Formats: sequence, structure tokens, C-alpha cells
Amino acid sequence: MNNEALKTIRLYDTLLGEKVPFEPRDPGKVNMYVCGLTPSNYPHIGHARTAVVFDVIQRIFLYFGYKVNYCSNFTDIDDKIIAKANEEGCSPKDLAQKYIQIYLESLETLNIKPPGCFAKVTDHISEIIEMVEVLISKGFAYESGGDVYFSVRSFKPYGKLSKRSIKELLVGARIEPGEKKRDPLDFALWKAAKPGEPSWESPWGKGRPGWHIECSAMSLKYLGGSFDIHGGAQDLIFPHHENEIAQAEAYSGIEPFSKYWIHAGWVTLNKEKMSKSIGNVFKLSEALSLVHPNVLRYFFISTLYSSPLDYDVKNLHQAAKSLERIVLTIKRLFDYSSSAQKVKTGADSILEKWRNDFDEALADNFNTPQAIGVIMHAVKEINRWIKELTLSKEDANFWYHQMNTWMEILGFNEVENTNFALFSEEEIVAKLKDLMNKHKIDVDEQQSLDEMIKALVNLRKKCREEKQFVLSDQIRNELFQLNIVLEDTKEGTTYRFSEELQ
Repeated sequence: MNNEALKTIRLYDTLLGEKVPFEPRDPGKVNMYVCGLTPSNYPHIGHARTAVVFDVIQRIFLYFGYKVNYCSNFTDIDDKIIAKANEEGCSPKDLAQKYIQIYLESLETLNIKPPGCFAKVTDHISEIIEMVEVLISKGFAYESGGDVYFSVRSFKPYGKLSKRSIKELLVGARIEPGEKKRDPLDFALWKAAKPGEPSWESPWGKGRPGWHIECSAMSLKYLGGSFDIHGGAQDLIFPHHENEIAQAEAYSGIEPFSKYWIHAGWVTLNKEKMSKSIGNVFKLSEALSLVHPNVLRYFFISTLYSSPLDYDVKNLHQAAKSLERIVLTIKRLFDYSSSAQKVKTGADSILEKWRNDFDEALADNFNTPQAIGVIMHAVKEINRWIKELTLSKEDANFWYHQMNTWMEILGFNEVENTNFALFSEEEIVAKLKDLMNKHKIDVDEQQSLDEMIKALVNLRKKCREEKQFVLSDQIRNELFQLNIVLEDTKEGTTYRFSEELQ
């Protein structure tokens, strides 16, 4: 890769609110920390999008000739893990390890390059305790009944990432029952142990880390102060990343904690942000049961990483169709390269322009949709050359390798083996039976597709009448993922298949 493209890379920095030139702390090297998973359940498509986003960002830096020191984490102890472990009748450690393994297998399925280090909270208790001790000694934190809290008002620049003032933050802020903090804005660095919960010895008694302190402690250990990029999903901007900045800069005295902040956009489901509280969280395993991993990757990167992305089957269909056009062109090039055409197309000059366009897209805030646009333009022209028989054997072979190179840069694995088929009507029937069993509806093997859908619609109606809105929304979203759209009217609820299955 030429040095010019390397020098002109620009990224959108959440802290500054604008695109800025990337200037690494260490020339030619990227030090990047991305907040990872809390392994309390199966990974969902929001986790997958964030993982793919930063995988592509890592690949782009590598393509431009940088060395990448990429670290992420697992929050392998917290309230959710403890509650889920009690529910499943196992230890929090075993539960976390179970879901960590499932997540790592998911990364491999999506052809995601794993970070150079995956740090676990429970392996870094001593670093966390040392950091808390220093914050107390500097007057930024205080102990209260075995808990330790960070004093938000003691850190004057608090709110600079999320652009929130202390006055704004005070609106609605309160001290919850059981909390021992002095100010409703303060946040926990260390939590006193509760009976039956995992705990570690500390100067303040047995306890465990608060959520925010872990990422500061681990990123500073592995990347040092003022490292290059801190990333994560958009919903971490406040309070998690805001709190990380406060405790890290107060601890080290080094500003900035991270030079650049990059955030991946939300994944929405039927135009709503995914949330467990409304029952519309869609597991990654469910998505991969519908589409090939390459199709899901294409779907994720066909929208700019920082923009919201609406997940539905229609959009997956569109991603499959677009990717299929690229793959079919690659296959045509391979077949055509066995011909004996002698005509030259001037591929070298065209390639130089398209390569520059592709590189400029990636260097401009990792703009994968624009880079894909370059590939699609090449697809159109290449198919015209093939149709007009104006492509030589040598040029066909040349473009075959170039197209594969572009796809590899974007992280596609064995792209020519991609399966583009989504579910058939028979598969929809099978999935509806699974839903009926899940919701304890009797399944009659003689039931028609219409009867099965109406049985689920009637259950949703009953849930709404009984004010079980979370369950009713869950049923609606489960049907939506099968391209079955429910429409509520004054006369009742009707359904239709979205246009892809009509």
C-alpha cells in the first residue's frame, strides 16, 4: 500500500464530533481497545455487528501497512452473570466460560480476526484494586461501607465525551436503595460482597469490581496511557466510556486517555432498538440459521459502521442478492480466463483508478459502503466486457485475482462458496412449529401455514389483553423474522408476507 493513502486516513472521532486525520502515538502502529462482551447469554446480532465493524477496521489498518495491537475484554463477573448462573444452577465462572466459548466460535464462523489479547476481568483484580487505591489517595474516590465510589464532581471535564453537563446529568439522578454514595452522580469502582457471591480480598473488605473500572485498568495495562483508539457500541458512550475517561485520566494524569473514540451504530429490529425489556433481541445463531456468514457480513458492512442498521429479512435478501452479483462475476471471470481471447482492455489504467477509489473510500472513515460501490461498478463493467467479448484471457485472470483481493480486504472468507439461499416455505413451516412448541401451543401436523400463523396471532392477542406486552412484542418480532408482518387495525390483527415471499 502506498504511503500517501496511509498518511491521509481520516476517522470520525466521537470526542471532537468530526472527522480528523489519524496520527498514531507510535508511527506505523495502531493501539486499539474495544469493549467486549459480558458473557451472560448467547451473543446477539448487535454484538456481531460491533465485532465485524472493528474486525474490518483492523483489516483496513493492516491493508494500509500498519501494525495493529488490538485488545478487547470479557466482563466475566457482574450482576447479570451471577443471576444467570443461579438460574442455570452453575458457578458464575463456568457460566461465563460457556458463553465466552460460544462467542469465540461465532467470531470464527464470521471470519473475524481475533484481537491480539482477550482480557478477562477476573484475571486483573490486582490491577483494578491498585487503580482504585490511587484514585482514593488522589481524592477522586472514597470508601463508603465497603463500597468505593468515584466522585464525579472531582473530575472537572466530566461529560466531555457525551457532551453532557453536570446540570443535565442531575435531572432524574438519585441514589438507589442499598447504595452508599454521597452524590447521585457518583459511580461504583468497587462493590462490597453480598452473601453467596464471588468476591476478592481488598483494602475495603471482600468485594468485586464495578463495571467501568475494569476497562480502564486493562487498557492502560496493555496499551499504556494516551493510546490511539478506544471503541465499542454506541450505547457505551454514556455512562461507560464517559466514566472510563474520568477514572483513567484522574488515575494516570495523562490526557487524553485515548486519542480517538470510535463507536459502532445500533442494530434495530423492525425500526426499534434491540432490547431485552421489549423482547426483540435476535440471537446471532438465529441469524446464521437464515443466511450464510458472508451474507451477514455483507449486510453489516453495506451500511457505514456508525449508522443505525435495521435488521429484517428483506434487508438480508437484498444483501444476499448484491453479494451474489459480485460472486457470480468472480466465477464468470474464472471461467472466461480459460478462453483464448486476444483483445486487450487497458486493464492497468482502469485498475489504477478503481484501486485509488477503493483505497480512498477505506481511508475516509472506513467507508465500506463506498468501497463496495467501487466493486459494484467494476462488476458492471466487467460483465459488459465479458458480454462483448472484449476481455482477454490475461485480463480476465487479472481481474479474477483483483476482485478476490478486494473481498479478502473486507473480510470475506471463501467467497465463491457462499450459499445465497434463504429459507423456503417448508423451512418457515418448521420454524413456526418450533415457535408454537416454544410458546406451548399444541401442534397439529395437519395444520396449514395459515392456521399456524393464526394460532400465534391469537396467542399474541391474549398476551395483549392480559397486558403481557413484552411477550406479545416478542411473538410479533419472531414472526417478523420469518417475513410475516402483523398489522393491527380496529377490526383486529391481520398478517401478510413481505414482498420477498409473495
